Amino acid sequence: MAKKLRKFEADIVIAGGGPGGCAIARDLSKMGKRVIMVERGGYFKRYLGTPLVFARHLERAGKYRTIEGEPVYAGVGVGGGTLVFYASVTEPDHDMWQKYGIDITEETKEARKECWANKVPDSLLAPPAKRLMTAARELGYPWESQEKMIDFNKCRMECNLCGLGCPRGAKWTGMEFAKEALKNGAKILTGVTVRDVIVENGLAGGVRAKGSDGTEYEINAKVVVCSAGGVGTARILKRSGIYEAGSWLSTDPAFATTGYTREITHRNHDNAMNVGWHDKENGVFFVNNTMSRRLTYSKAITSTHKRRDLRNMLRWGRALSIVAVVGDEPEGRVLLEDGKVSKRYTKRDMYRVEYARVLNEKILIKAGCDPATISHDELTHTHLKGTVKLGTLLDSNLETPIKNLYCCDLSVIPDLSMEPTLTLMALARRLSGRLEAILAAS
Repeated sequence: MAKKLRKFEADIVIAGGGPGGCAIARDLSKMGKRVIMVERGGYFKRYLGTPLVFARHLERAGKYRTIEGEPVYAGVGVGGGTLVFYASVTEPDHDMWQKYGIDITEETKEARKECWANKVPDSLLAPPAKRLMTAARELGYPWESQEKMIDFNKCRMECNLCGLGCPRGAKWTGMEFAKEALKNGAKILTGVTVRDVIVENGLAGGVRAKGSDGTEYEINAKVVVCSAGGVGTARILKRSGIYEAGSWLSTDPAFATTGYTREITHRNHDNAMNVGWHDKENGVFFVNNTMSRRLTYSKAITSTHKRRDLRNMLRWGRALSIVAVVGDEPEGRVLLEDGKVSKRYTKRDMYRVEYARVLNEKILIKAGCDPATISHDELTHTHLKGTVKLGTLLDSNLETPIKNLYCCDLSVIPDLSMEPTLTLMALARRLSGRLEAILAAS
């Protein structure tokens, strides 16, 4: 039986539903352009903040690993990584971007307003966060309250459902822009995976895709934007003839260090990533972690250190924990086969990891943790990025060697970013302005 083929025409087709793609879909549809977004995940109207919903938003239900066996943390669905992030805000490194001929100063200011960026008020800092911040400052590390993409009028202390999906609608996600795009007439195809870009005479003319039910799609468009993430975009470009894509993978590896005090520090949850510090000199972000009863129990069940972690189940209310996110060198690659990735650590990477472990321990001990109880989790890959290298495969307009084919997702981020969403929103706004001009002239 012949496979079913569906054809569409559009001004712009967006391959992948990441936050950058959602922003461009919103902007271009508002301008009256015909927009089609293609996303292999789903579009979730209900986002209630439960482990089941969280698992549906995770790549391969949270079991995604590098070929070396290390866990990878990535979001799937319309909204991309914002579905599972903790809404943290990191200011773009404007000096770094300007080296590539990209000025997003004004766009960042606009994105802050649109994405609800606010500093965490003192009233929402739980005792464990305050305790860690005080200890860090006493040691000379300038920790402070962080910015979050949260409407704090709707937020509640010790909720800690940001990563699972806020049931109160307090957390901003890319779905906010996707909803606007739909109202403006954009079309979103879910459960459909873009395979490659239609290229004729060096010019992008649309994409080919396949649905989960086997249906083939051919979407013709004047402009193509990849927003499928560092892995998804690299695979699309490889299949479209840009074979170097995926060669510069970095992942911002992260780990948690946890210790236990002799007295109760909290009886509920401590909202994660509310306080911290960016150590620019050593390329590490430090933020407070959360230690919920559920997380402590799940770690104990799956741990290879059963005796230690079963004991921790009984004292979870005494836990203090710090997450370190390490800026790594681009010594990784995306393989075409099944989206697999490989990541090799350099000497500089491991120096930074060891430095962060030592500093975490110092702060926890200062905060009152028993040194004998302190342990470090395994490294987890948090942001798979940099796979479409600026200055090599992308120009300052985020355009690839294939004319009218652009990228706006983690694949374009070349350096450490504790949370890259604000940067992506600024880049998307800048790119939307360029695409409007191109489509108006065509």
